[in-house]
Amino acid sequence: MTVFEPVRSGSALTVPIKVTNRGDQRAFYEVAVRVSGDHGFDATVRMKSEAVGLYPGTSWPAELIARDSGSPVPENPQVTIVKSTKSKHTR
Repeated sequence: MTVFEPVRSGSALTVPIKVTNRGDQRAFYEVAVRVSGDHGFDATVRMKSEAVGLYPGTSWPAELIARDSGSPVPENPQVTIVKSTKSKHTR
């Protein structure tokens, strides 16, 4: 998984990610990313690949939107991967 630099989007941060299946079977992915920063900004955003799963050798881009209604968007957010799981396609 690749996490790119967050982009400010009004009162939120957009966190671009790309998940790549480097295995030899279709797989499903679940990801959780924590975004924190100045003035107490703290948000955890999640995504789960659905439908048929990722085929071997393919990538899936996504944008996660991080918001914290109690804090302003930080200038220099810190992004941490808190969960990244892969499960085999079972259908």
